[in-house]
Amino acid sequence: MTEYSVTSIRYQLGEGLPFEERTRMAEQFVAGLEMGQQVMLMAEPDNPVDSNAIAAYIDYERIGYIDKEEVFDIHPLLDQNHQCDAVVVRKDSHITFFVSIPDEEKKTVQKTGRRRILPDSPLGDDVRMPFTKDENQLQLIASRLAGITANKANIGEILHLTELYVPLLKTSLCHEEALWMNRILKKLGKLQTLCSEENADEASKLDELIKKVRACVGDMHRTGEHWPERVFADHLDRLRKDKTVNVHLYKKYCNTFLDGKTFSEAKKSLVAKEYMRLEEWFKGMKWSEMRYPDKLQAMGLKVNYLGLSRQELYELYSVLLILEQLKQQVDEKTIKRQEILEKLTPIFYDNEEDAALFLDDIQGKKPKEITDLVNLLVEKRMISDMRKNRDLWSVLYEYGYYPRTESNWNAQVK
Repeated sequence: MTEYSVTSIRYQLGEGLPFEERTRMAEQFVAGLEMGQQVMLMAEPDNPVDSNAIAAYIDYERIGYIDKEEVFDIHPLLDQNHQCDAVVVRKDSHITFFVSIPDEEKKTVQKTGRRRILPDSPLGDDVRMPFTKDENQLQLIASRLAGITANKANIGEILHLTELYVPLLKTSLCHEEALWMNRILKKLGKLQTLCSEENADEASKLDELIKKVRACVGDMHRTGEHWPERVFADHLDRLRKDKTVNVHLYKKYCNTFLDGKTFSEAKKSLVAKEYMRLEEWFKGMKWSEMRYPDKLQAMGLKVNYLGLSRQELYELYSVLLILEQLKQQVDEKTIKRQEILEKLTPIFYDNEEDAALFLDDIQGKKPKEITDLVNLLVEKRMISDMRKNRDLWSVLYEYGYYPRTESNWNAQVK
């Protein structure tokens, strides 16, 4: 039997009340639940925060949500109305209860692998940085702890692993970490019922560890206090200071994308072009919070909801760190020039050198002088006759080189 966690109960009860009062209401609600009580689950694809969300209802009132790390296992079990029935099978001493789905084995359909969330990395498959020492340690401890059977014979080992695990709890926001945290908390809850009353020290230590893990889970859901954003920013800062990043990320990137030069030695035009390319990757995100690499707080909160894999999270951090390095080498003027060239080059039959010479020639020129130059270049077949009017005028007008109207331009360019 698979158990699924129902959380966020305090946020559904007593809306508008102080936090402490909502917590008290949630505790009373969970304490009053009966085993076997019916719960209805329904997906919320239009949920503005998490399109994968699955809400839990009792007596047709929404009382919580399935933990976001477990929704992917439930989605294949929903009917054509995005719903299914479940029953209460366990509750903890706090504000979480657990449900199972009757006849789950009969309903289970073939499950596909976890889908990728972010667009493909702009760095390709070769430019990657290794996971940190802490994360490798976390991966080892958490996977062992999540996989060990909760029984009396294993109590000592579970307590030992949990003591090692707790200091690493807020290392990362990746999906694997959240999934392990969820499974470990369930395991510790089951172990709590097995602890002998005769061994008070063991029971006390377990209670203390459960509180610490539970507090971390609560923090990750307590977005109003900015815990997810802090974890995201702290992780990025650790990577920024990690010496191995210079060897495994920056050096590989420069060899692959900057013609083997360091950031400071590479051509400014190439650095600016790369800066724009990586920025475009962010602009292509379908979530507005992910489109601005300088707004880390909004990005960190969204990452917490998206549930990125560890690899995707590292791809995101890699692009952020490289953008920082690129921006140190070029000013806004250089980036803007490259941006204009990107738009002019197709008009010059994809010849960037001709576009660059034209851009240099029109600096400080009057509108009539610019249109005379354009006519000359059209005559020499250096500018596309099909794009000499609206396309070229739009670029020059947008960046202030030709402040007059399109009709004025068309009257001048023959």
